[in-house]
Amino acid sequence: MTLRSLVELAIVVDPSFDQNCYVLHRRDTDAAVVIDPGLQHPQVLELLERHGLRCERILLTHGHPDHVNGVPALKAAHRCPAALHRDDTEQLSRLRLLPGVPEDAPEVEIDEHLEDGQLLHWHDLDIEVLHTPGHTRGSVCFRFGQNLVAGDTLFRRGVGRTDLLGGSWPALIFSIEQRLYTLPPSTVVHPGHGASTTIAEEISGNPFVVHPRYR
Repeated sequence: MTLRSLVELAIVVDPSFDQNCYVLHRRDTDAAVVIDPGLQHPQVLELLERHGLRCERILLTHGHPDHVNGVPALKAAHRCPAALHRDDTEQLSRLRLLPGVPEDAPEVEIDEHLEDGQLLHWHDLDIEVLHTPGHTRGSVCFRFGQNLVAGDTLFRRGVGRTDLLGGSWPALIFSIEQRLYTLPPSTVVHPGHGASTTIAEEISGNPFVVHPRYR
């Protein structure tokens, strides 16, 4: 079997904020990586238990509460480290500002700081870290194979908001035009909210960041 056929990406959606948590699993092992566990973390834990999966690592695209709320529960259950870009540690103190997060929610503790261009080696699969500031200062995307988990940087026909702490519209446009739009057009984009898309679709159809040749 090829590596591509061995890798499975499951999505668990939090209906409150339409936020996507991704579970990356190798079918020939019980190993999994969980990306952006939010308020749907009970369902993520149930999925892992139902399929006999062991979370080895938590990866975070950014530090907003709807993407990190489930980190403490997942770490407690699976004893796995969590990784976030250093520039987004400023977001973690705002966990309880999200509706639905209890006041006594445990702090989110980070074990590793991600860097631009870093390759995370996981069971023969390389996960590349792309630093894409704009939605927040420390926003990153994770690229593996023909897939890109984009967090809140790029959506299907949309982009992340920039009016919150650490947001910057010029930085977001630069990240999309100079980092994401330079990826192969067939790259499948798995956003932090909403449906998946491709780089080609967004280059030609995203109304917020139009590729120069379509202007």
